[in-house]
Amino acid sequence: MPSRLVTSVQGREVGAIAGELAAAVRFHSPVADYEGRPDVSHLLGLIAGVLGELRITREVQAGAHWTTFFDTDFDGRTLQGILDERRDAAGKVIEATLMLRPLGTLRHAVAAMGESLAASPLPGSVR
Repeated sequence: MPSRLVTSVQGREVGAIAGELAAAVRFHSPVADYEGRPDVSHLLGLIAGVLGELRITREVQAGAHWTTFFDTDFDGRTLQGILDERRDAAGKVIEATLMLRPLGTLRHAVAAMGESLAASPLPGSVR
C-alpha cells in the first residue's frame, strides 16, 4: 500500500498533503530545503503538477521510515525519483527528501518548477 503522502501527491490534493505533514515539517528538494506545513504542502502540490503521474516501482517501509521509488515522465523523458519520509509518533511526516535523476532531465524540471513558483509563490515568501 502506498504512503498516504505519495497518494496525496499523486492526486494533487494539497489539503490532503497538508494533512500528512507535521507543523514543523522539513523538506529537502534537489534544489533547496524548506520548512513548515504551509510552504511544504504548497511546494509538493506544485511539484506534483510539474512531474505529472508517478508510477511507483518499489516501496520500503521500516517503522517510522517510508521510502518510495517512482518513475514519471517529464518533457518526453523518464525521470526517476525517490521520496524518503520520516514520521513522528502521531504518523505525521516530520522530514522528507526528494531525489531525482538523471541530471539533464532534472535541470529541465527545475526550470519548470521555478516558473511554477514564480506564478504561485510559497505562502511563507509572500509578505
